[in-house]
Amino acid sequence: MKTNSTYNIGLSYDENYERGPEFAGKLPVLAEINRGLPAYSFFGKKLNSPLGVPAGPLLNSAYIKLYADLGFDVLTYKTVRTLRIPVHPFPNVLAVATSPEQMMPRGAKPELTCLPDDSSPLEQLSITNSFGMPSRDPQTWQEDVAKARAAIHEGQMLVVSVVGTVKVGGTLQELAEDFALAGEWAKQAGAEAVEANFSCPNVQSGEGSLYQSPEAVGLIAAAMRKRLGSTPLILKMGFLGDDNLTREVVSAAVRGGANALAAINTIPANVRTSEGVQALPGNGRLSSGICGAAIKSAGQAMVKRLLETRRALGISSSDLALIGVGGVMTAPDALEYLELGVDGVQSGTGAMWNPYLAQEFKQFYAKVDSTVSAR
Repeated sequence: MKTNSTYNIGLSYDENYERGPEFAGKLPVLAEINRGLPAYSFFGKKLNSPLGVPAGPLLNSAYIKLYADLGFDVLTYKTVRTLRIPVHPFPNVLAVATSPEQMMPRGAKPELTCLPDDSSPLEQLSITNSFGMPSRDPQTWQEDVAKARAAIHEGQMLVVSVVGTVKVGGTLQELAEDFALAGEWAKQAGAEAVEANFSCPNVQSGEGSLYQSPEAVGLIAAAMRKRLGSTPLILKMGFLGDDNLTREVVSAAVRGGANALAAINTIPANVRTSEGVQALPGNGRLSSGICGAAIKSAGQAMVKRLLETRRALGISSSDLALIGVGGVMTAPDALEYLELGVDGVQSGTGAMWNPYLAQEFKQFYAKVDSTVSAR
């Protein structure tokens, strides 16, 4: 299987975790690519730029180090839990044939076909990824988070993504406390901010769709705020198509003490081979998350809805920052999000297949006249 990514899609998740990222290129000189950039701060910390990487591609400290060395400035450690959870069976990443129109959520899940390799042009590349939010045991990931924190540079920030684990017969309050405990452990390990992953279409239990419940959003955010103290809290959201529900969710997030929302995560679709067979093996894996170029329109639509909701509710960016994610494949894609008014922007698939995206972005960003700043 052909692969051009720092994550080798021809290998298992565990092999990628142990081997580290694949990169044989020349690292940029950070002082050079950061020279002349507009002033920017996030959660009160001066950063080099608003460009970051979401949790998906950064499996461990080796991946964090590489992307820090490449000039990405907000680095999100892949989602961890309070207990060890195994990854879904291989394969976990496949290229798919789709389009922005097909991936705009309108009801029934899109029906997609996987491609034989990932050789599509970067501007057209979309993938399905299905890991199931695996986690190493807490001691292992805490020790590794500390290594990740030590690997980042001046003007960069380490975020750790966490998720609670649904227990059979458990209550929402118990799930909230599990989220909060994971967040506290992440903070103790060195996280400068904690992201609660409320959106993952690749799990069959309820923790992957919490962003759709104002009650869950508010309760979990409040439990996490209690344990995190002043450490910034980001909530990772999926696509919401209803204005009223969006207003309720945003209000609940603010009441619960969240400092930022990041949107969007992947969009679910049914993925089959060219022969019509389920592409990813295992129960419940006909449907998996889609990311890459095809979800940019959906990501920007969600960002616009969140920005309008924030304005309508009279919430300032310093009280609730917004991070745009989805389909950021090129430097102009990232600038498009910033021009919409978001406070930060992240690239997952784009950063995986183009490790020099941060360097390219900063060449554009250096020409931005106005100062971009967020809390």
